[in-house]
Amino acid sequence: MPLQWKVSHLDHMVVCVSEGAVTLKDFQEYLAALKKEKALSFPKIFVATHGQSGMGEGDSQKLAALLTSFLEIDGLGPFAVVAGSKRNDGLTSVFRSLATVRRPMRLFPDIHAARKWLDGRSSS
Repeated sequence: MPLQWKVSHLDHMVVCVSEGAVTLKDFQEYLAALKKEKALSFPKIFVATHGQSGMGEGDSQKLAALLTSFLEIDGLGPFAVVAGSKRNDGLTSVFRSLATVRRPMRLFPDIHAARKWLDGRSSS
């Protein structure tokens, strides 16, 4: 399973770690699970350091459409992508292509910087 996540209702946070090739179906399952857990609006950390894109042509547009539909219904929390110090371009290019989806999103070299950004957003 290329995506593994943990939803913390107590902290109102989702952390997802990718490993291997991540497909559109994997993202769809992840988002469906977050919807079921009522966690779409939670801040999210997505660790992409060991993941690669397994998405085909046109999949980014399908993913953007899915995210937009969730945004309109449930809202989406801020999204921090941990790309690593070498800026893993495998999955981060997918997230860059989703920049049209209106919600705070940034790339970070490590999980500590991502968490600091998310913590700062909640205190403002």
